[in-house]
Amino acid sequence: MEENQFDVVIFGTGLVESIVAAALSKAGYKVAHIDSNSYYGGDEASLSLDELVQWADGISHTPDSSSRFQRVTRSTEVPSQARQYSICLRPAVLSAMGPLISSLIMSGVAKYSGFRLLDCVSVYDGYGRAKSVPGSKEDIFKSKEISLIEKRRLMRFLTFAAADFVGKKEIEGKENMPFLEFLKSVFSLSEEVSTVIVYSLAFCMSSTEPTIHCLHRLQKYLRSGGRYGPSPFLIGHYGGIGDIAQGFCRAAAVSGGVYILARQVTAIVQTRPSSIATPENEDNSRSTFNYAIDLEDFPDTLSCNLIISSPPYIPPDTRERASHLSPPSQIQSDVVCIARCIAIIDQALSIRTPESATEDSSEQGSEDTEASPQTLKSVPPDTAIVVFPPSSVSDGSMTHSATALINGEGSMSTPKGKWIIYIALPLSSVPEESVSTESIVRPYLNALLLLGADPPHTPVTPLFTTFYLETSPYNSPPSAPGTSSPNTDPSCIIPPTLPMVPLPDIPDEATTIAENTFKEAVKYLRSRRKSGDAEESEIAFWPPIPVEDEEEDNDW
Repeated sequence: MEENQFDVVIFGTGLVESIVAAALSKAGYKVAHIDSNSYYGGDEASLSLDELVQWADGISHTPDSSSRFQRVTRSTEVPSQARQYSICLRPAVLSAMGPLISSLIMSGVAKYSGFRLLDCVSVYDGYGRAKSVPGSKEDIFKSKEISLIEKRRLMRFLTFAAADFVGKKEIEGKENMPFLEFLKSVFSLSEEVSTVIVYSLAFCMSSTEPTIHCLHRLQKYLRSGGRYGPSPFLIGHYGGIGDIAQGFCRAAAVSGGVYILARQVTAIVQTRPSSIATPENEDNSRSTFNYAIDLEDFPDTLSCNLIISSPPYIPPDTRERASHLSPPSQIQSDVVCIARCIAIIDQALSIRTPESATEDSSEQGSEDTEASPQTLKSVPPDTAIVVFPPSSVSDGSMTHSATALINGEGSMSTPKGKWIIYIALPLSSVPEESVSTESIVRPYLNALLLLGADPPHTPVTPLFTTFYLETSPYNSPPSAPGTSSPNTDPSCIIPPTLPMVPLPDIPDEATTIAENTFKEAVKYLRSRRKSGDAEESEIAFWPPIPVEDEEEDNDW
């Protein structure tokens, strides 16, 4: 092939597209990866504070109905050291076990990124306090807020959830029962303990989520703990999944991928019917490729056989006949958009209960009474998740839970002494134009800012805030999970947009979508080659790794 000829052209450098680009490049296909932005990551990008301000101003000044993010506002003052921040537009945490972690290891992309363990998960109790959520057997037994009977019931449930529960009598016929009701009726757990499990361990966005999906999410949480440390979650350095997406792009480039940023697509012309196969001995003239692509201020016309793209890049006529892949899982959810906030603060928050310190001080007794006030003091975490169950905040949502992800300097995302707060509130309907995103999320931000750690419970004043609404402007046509819609052009693949899922599910959902897209792409590219050989073996998404590397300790 000539320099401007490719097997695949991929539009958009979001996490899904970046994983696909790396997998196809490593499989030996020639890939061109194009993004109209000047940065990597697409809707999951990690931006410096300067870039975030430019992004916010661009959307607010020139609204685009095709953009995933709408109604963006920001504070006027921008803190100093703006280039030392790495701020993710769609933040997430990584489960220590799951598709993305496996892909990072198998692809070698893990060496391009850094990670740290999440310090704690806390739940806001509605009385101005954030309490640590027990994440292990030891934490449960140490807790003084759970009665002995409740501990036994809780341990019985968690042992059930961590094991292979499918087909067990406890779940039979109750797969679609609301998870909160399941916990109270089947395992006789109290309202308080059930609420913590539903929103802080299973990360449900509402109380109506079906039991079977929540149990699978909780099982991954329980099995992830202990793989890399006490926490089941990892935080990616330099903004998280935005930097991870860039790592996959780097891996694609190492394998021969070509990258073109900051160029708008001016024309996509189908030059040849996609159903015509190409003989192996045919020359590489332009007529042998399915598409000709022109870019703004780019001298060469690109030729390719397959296009993989997020919807905004594709003209309407091409988009209509494209092969739209369906989401890998058809989870029923009432969430249609997410109200988001990003805030920067320069004071730590008291969001972890010092239970271990309390026990240590009680054991010391009279040996060192003067040290007790110090040991009782909560140590502010550097990275944490705070969950706000429904109705826990005045003027907040009565039906959905909000989550706040806090990243400090240990995540390599902020200067020393600064923290980034990401707040996400799922919504079951799009707010009216007269309702600002700030008015929806502000009660949760105010509740967090009242948790100042030094001095205790002193309101913290944010240095910078921005508020925006995340929507789903494109919906894939319905079809079976993980498949493409029938009677469409297989030479243009549009993966499903990332659904509105809880904080820990975003990376794994993106990876599963990427793997399905990779398989569809390879299937089509192979079908174009006329060959008398026997059916080719399936190309693995990533090369297999030794089985012993996948073993983990699971004490549930």
